[in-house]
Amino acid sequence: MKKITVKQEFDAGLKDLLRAREERYTHLDKFPELKNIHILSEEKDGKLLRQKREIVLTDSLPAAITPFLKSGGITLIENSEFNEEENLHTFTVEPGSGMDSSFFKIKGISRYYSLDESRSCRDYEIEIESSAFLVGAVVETAIGEIYHHNLEKDKKSISNFIQMFQEEKGAS
Repeated sequence: MKKITVKQEFDAGLKDLLRAREERYTHLDKFPELKNIHILSEEKDGKLLRQKREIVLTDSLPAAITPFLKSGGITLIENSEFNEEENLHTFTVEPGSGMDSSFFKIKGISRYYSLDESRSCRDYEIEIESSAFLVGAVVETAIGEIYHHNLEKDKKSISNFIQMFQEEKGAS
């Protein structure tokens, strides 16, 4: 099992960070790096927001994984739950179409919190486990590298969205 931890700080208060996290998927035209993510279902239950998302993979797969792929499109399915009271996001990611469903599983937790009035942070703890015979560790490492890279892209999109909010505030 591969474990990764990531800490990302933002130059914005927690309220703006959480707003950017929530609203960015409704403005995909402004964030082309998110174009491969599609919300399949969304359910609000009190303080819990549950989403199921499809992530379409194209050129982002490492060579270590391609021998395990079936022909056709490659997708991942993310099931997530965000607790708005605790600012806690739990999620799992598993292969969708084009890949054996037992090939790997990603489990993660991210926490969003305030550092001070104008700075906030999110921490990720992610576990990647692969059942690939003989090459499981290679697959876990490759997926970990992809995930880490995607979290950096995600941080950039959230930061851009926060900047949009701040510019809106300045204009009004």
